[in-house]
Amino acid sequence: GEEIDRLQRRHVFNMQKLKNSELRLTEAKQKMRDLALNIKMKEELIKALVRTGKEAQSVSRQYSLKITKLEQESEQARMELAETQKQLQELESKELKDIPEKAKLQKDFRKKMDAAKLKVQRQATELEQNVAQMKHQQTQLQKQLCEESEKKKQLEAEIQQDQQKFNVGVFLFLYDKN
Repeated sequence: GEEIDRLQRRHVFNMQKLKNSELRLTEAKQKMRDLALNIKMKEELIKALVRTGKEAQSVSRQYSLKITKLEQESEQARMELAETQKQLQELESKELKDIPEKAKLQKDFRKKMDAAKLKVQRQATELEQNVAQMKHQQTQLQKQLCEESEKKKQLEAEIQQDQQKFNVGVFLFLYDKN
């Protein structure tokens, strides 16, 4: 009777141990699924952060090209202005017999010169506005990149922690099983 009693207690004890083990197994599987999902979401977020950084670099390159183009156009307008001024001076220094002809040419050159001056002013204004706009955007992008970089570091640290927790959980589960 004592032997049967001892066997029954041992059986109940082993069944309880088995039930506890199954519970831990189910719990560990759920934690594994949660961690895997968490890691996947954080990796996707990191990919998005990297994309944001690349897009910011692309915008910066486009603005640099636009500024270079505007600077070239502005330089060309200044050269045209200088050429027109030179032609006007040459005309004024010449002794033309036909005074009405000389006056007409001077008037034409002055018109050309005024148009060239206006073009230079407009391009200088446009260039200044673009530079100001780009500096503002650059500041915004720099701020965003710093924030995103910080988020990325945080996420990578969290992923590492999650991975360590997961590894510890698996180890404890396997240790308990034995």
